[in-house]
Formats: sequence, structure tokens, C-alpha cells
Amino acid sequence: MGLTPGEMLFYGGITGMAAVLVITAIVIIVLSGSRRRLRQRLNEEYGGKKEK
Repeated sequence: MGLTPGEMLFYGGITGMAAVLVITAIVIIVLSGSRRRLRQRLNEEYGGKKEK
């Protein structure tokens, strides 16, 4: 049972979007962890926000 070119594009697009969503979630998790560590390091080296 072969797929027509239109079906291949349709299901390939769905698969591609699912892969992009998974990769996006991984990148967001990694970058949020890096952001947290960077903020902590900057606060240790330069101090936190000064309150008025």
C-alpha cells in the first residue's frame, strides 16, 4: 500500500511539526536552566537589583 505524493506531504508535514514541537520544548527547557544559572552567577558577582 503506497502513499500518493499528496498523502506523503500531508503526513510528512504532520510528522515534521511534531518533531519541531518536541525540539522547541527541549530548547526552552535548556535555555531556561541556563538563564537561571546565569542570573544566579551575575547576582553573586555583581549583586542583585537595588531597591529604591
